Amino acid sequence: MSRRTIIAALILFSLVSCKNDPQEGPSKFYFGEDICERCKMIISEKEFASQFRLSDGTIAKFDDIGCMIHYIHTQEPKQIESIYVTDYDTGNWINAENGYFIWTENIRTPMGYGVLSFNNKVAAQEFASGENGKFLGNLNAASELLMNNSKNQSD
Repeated sequence: MSRRTIIAALILFSLVSCKNDPQEGPSKFYFGEDICERCKMIISEKEFASQFRLSDGTIAKFDDIGCMIHYIHTQEPKQIESIYVTDYDTGNWINAENGYFIWTENIRTPMGYGVLSFNNKVAAQEFASGENGKFLGNLNAASELLMNNSKNQSD
């Protein structure tokens, strides 16, 4: 192998191995370092984190599901490819399309929106009941609740 081939292979390997974000699935978070796209706070609590990926590969990270919902509603329409939220029970990332959402004022989320996500519907319903909360269902229902509350507060 020539020196040029070896150097080119090393450069290519370095570029591929330094890539942090997979093309599919949730992006890697650096808790205590990453900044919320909306409120610009440092993201430090995984159980409330969320993110989305645009079709161009751009990743937006949030410290609170409410920040993500408000950000989506206040930006120019963009092609969101996928949305991920953290399952409050396990701390694992889940596709928001498959998640179940609740609202409670008993749990203080980073920006105070009080929306939590779960991978399991029964777990979400039971948690909402135990925390004097409200089972919202899917992400659209959570979005409706937050956006309607924002409109009511600004009237």
